[in-house]
Amino acid sequence: MDISELQRIYAGHPNTKGLAALLEDSSVRTIFLGGLHASAAALFVSSFLRESKQTFVFVLGDLEEAGYFYHDLIQVNGDEHILFFPSSYRRAIKYGQKDAANEILRTEVLSRLQKGEPLCVVTYPEALAEKVVSQEELMDKTLKLGVGERVDTEFITEVLAGYGFEHVDYVYEPGQYAVRGSIIDVFSFASEYPYRIDFFGDEVDSIRTFEVENQLSKEKKQSIAIVPELTNASDKNGVSFFEFIPRETVLAMKDFLWVRERIQAVRDEALSPQHLRHMRERRRN
Repeated sequence: MDISELQRIYAGHPNTKGLAALLEDSSVRTIFLGGLHASAAALFVSSFLRESKQTFVFVLGDLEEAGYFYHDLIQVNGDEHILFFPSSYRRAIKYGQKDAANEILRTEVLSRLQKGEPLCVVTYPEALAEKVVSQEELMDKTLKLGVGERVDTEFITEVLAGYGFEHVDYVYEPGQYAVRGSIIDVFSFASEYPYRIDFFGDEVDSIRTFEVENQLSKEKKQSIAIVPELTNASDKNGVSFFEFIPRETVLAMKDFLWVRERIQAVRDEALSPQHLRHMRERRRN
């Protein structure tokens, strides 16, 4: 028996159809599910996840639980609309050590949520404890380009520099751009691969993603959104992730009280003398 057969069995269960009906009823605010162990939860929700037009946010107890659940979901549904939203820190927030790969994942989630796509986001309390940029700031700091659009290349490089992108000979990590004749390479924080934008005069002739290692093209794009690093939102200008997501989002939590308490504990860690000292040293460097 393969995964698709298991999915069909779960999809045909009366409880699956009942949950789908409850989710469509706007008067129902809270639903309790029980008896879902191991990978059963991922199989159960995947039965209607693909057909839904809503955004789902699954909050697991910690990084390990979230990782296993995310893996189960993409094994069944693929990874096109299922995203992982981790903490931007490599270890506990009090140590102040950011992880570049995690920052890319966080920025991609925010960028795609802003587009209004129905997504499934898997996360955990440590990730939710960090503030994110507001919808307005994200929109203000997103450079959108499309094939056939007329735009001055100097304007693009000025915008990228203003966003904090580094001018290099060859891009190899997010936050960099390179210019070679009529071609601009740029590595957005909201993309797994860098973009190669080819101009004919002042017109965008083609846009492609490419591999950093061999410089070979991967996929043609008709339009792109270039996003700088936006994970350094402070308490002053940042907002809660829950304020960023659509109001009709379905929130699924294994233990609401634990999630709330853990988020508060992480927020308290962020105000610890050790973390504040790390942040001051980072700013000086």
